[in-house]
Amino acid sequence: MAGGARAQPSDDPAQLLALMERYAAGLRWGTVDALVALYTPDGVYSRDDLPAVSGTEALRAAYRQVFATLKVDLTFEIKETEVAGDMAWLRSTSKGRIKTLASGVETTETFNSLVIFRRTAAGWKIRCFMYNASKGTGIPQ
Repeated sequence: MAGGARAQPSDDPAQLLALMERYAAGLRWGTVDALVALYTPDGVYSRDDLPAVSGTEALRAAYRQVFATLKVDLTFEIKETEVAGDMAWLRSTSKGRIKTLASGVETTETFNSLVIFRRTAAGWKIRCFMYNASKGTGIPQ
């Protein structure tokens, strides 16, 4: 390998962690297309208190809705990962600032997430992202 770089094994959970870092950056910058690109074409986004959406166009619409109403800046703490063949999962918590654009109110929120990944020709992709808010932790600022 050039420059002493080592190739990561395809089952290396570090690849999942890197994908979650890209997900956090996409949320922080409000980049709908970058977030949607992290999913498989049949990817599912299951939000707290809202119906799940599935497929590229539904994902795009869901993230547009999120960014039309909120500014999101979260940091993910990975609790555990497991890779089994062409599927993997990751459990995390996230914490950060959520700003409601209409009111300007900012809160600190925490969430629990479960992410299922599928290995594709292009690498790992999110097959299903599910989260729920950790109720009672919001601190208005």
